[in-house]
Amino acid sequence: MTDEFQAARRPRPKSALAIVAVVLIAFVLLIAYMLVENSSGASSGSLSEDSYAAEVAAALEGADADTGAGLINEYECYTCHVLGDGSQSPLFDGIGKYAAERRPPLSAAQYLYEATIFPGAFIVEGYSDSMPNNYDERLSEQEVGHIIAYLLTLTEEPPTY
Repeated sequence: MTDEFQAARRPRPKSALAIVAVVLIAFVLLIAYMLVENSSGASSGSLSEDSYAAEVAAALEGADADTGAGLINEYECYTCHVLGDGSQSPLFDGIGKYAAERRPPLSAAQYLYEATIFPGAFIVEGYSDSMPNNYDERLSEQEVGHIIAYLLTLTEEPPTY
């Protein structure tokens, strides 16, 4: 047999191109996934003093605590966080004072932003992830700012009986 005949009979690596294409697609998808996961401070796991800083600053621009109190009523946040006994959800009593201590290095406003927009990012010990996870879709940036401004005014200790 001639060399040309033997070369023609060897199987050609048609699948090699397909394998390279699949590997490239998998690599691109992995990179895209990593970029999406790292785009929010909530999922990156690397909180800093800059986490949510721009978002919070924009939300608080022109924020009004009285408007925030009205939004707390409109969205019925009081049902779990005010009227409740504290067994299902953390109560708002003193949240303006304690928020800065809940998730260092976040400031009080940054913590309240995260707790509203990404409630599952940090669950206060003893509670479950029961808060609706769609306030990022339901609230405007300005409404988030009003709510944060209101919550920051709640610095009174809960009453003791």
